[in-house]
Amino acid sequence: MKKILVIADKDNGQQLAFQHGLEIAENTAAVIEFVGFVHAAGVDSSELLTDEEKRKIRNSYTEEKQCEMDDYLASIDLNGINVKVDVVWEKSFEQWVVARCQQKSFDLVFKSGNRSESFLYTPSDWQLMRSCPEPIMIVGNNNWKDGGIVLAALDLGSNSEKNLTLNENIIRNTLKFSEATNSTVHACYSLSISKALAHLDDIDPQAYEAEMMEKIDPIIRKIIDDAGLDRSRLHLVAGNPASEICRISKEIEADVVVLGNKSSRSVRGRLMGTTAENVLHEISADVMVVK
Repeated sequence: MKKILVIADKDNGQQLAFQHGLEIAENTAAVIEFVGFVHAAGVDSSELLTDEEKRKIRNSYTEEKQCEMDDYLASIDLNGINVKVDVVWEKSFEQWVVARCQQKSFDLVFKSGNRSESFLYTPSDWQLMRSCPEPIMIVGNNNWKDGGIVLAALDLGSNSEKNLTLNENIIRNTLKFSEATNSTVHACYSLSISKALAHLDDIDPQAYEAEMMEKIDPIIRKIIDDAGLDRSRLHLVAGNPASEICRISKEIEADVVVLGNKSSRSVRGRLMGTTAENVLHEISADVMVVK
């Protein structure tokens, strides 16, 4: 990895995203672009403030955030890593990040996840995960274990070229992360049977599962072999994909799970979410979302 974009935590947070980005940069000598965002509602649209007053307000917010980020960096050992700090006045940070990634390629984007009892992530986080062209890592409160585990959650629901490319991207980014963190790679795929099919009298769900497993197994094993991965670390199971990915992740104590995101453009797709989004509601590991 050569370039990493890290979104700074708001309100002088713990900067967990930066800590993980630094960990990778220390192993790869990647350059980190560390960006903080500030904004005050009503300033830009105010008819009472002069342009000069608006400029002073923006500068005040920007300088305060810059000092906060500089103080944080001064308090830790950067081990010689090149860190470029920037503060941006921007209401919709996700739009800026997407535009930045389109302008300048990054190997990985880091952001701390916003979790609460009722919402795991903010609408801005979801928008970023759906729209960012680069792999994005949403980190929680867990430290990565030295020589830990990364789980690639493959999507074999279709043999389309788009889906095959998605799986290749999942594996490629999993391997890049593994090399950067000295992690062990596991891979999984969960075979899902629709409720409608399971209720057909002339369909034996177990027989159907066995038949589909037999068809899918060569496909997934070819993916694993082409990537040079250990077959003993391949998990092929039947059940709800999101639940099974979370179960396997917990079982093997994965530090990071790599998912593909095929977000729908429909209203239902935006509201109901994909397997990737359902996993994010349940999983405790950090998550990397790729397209």
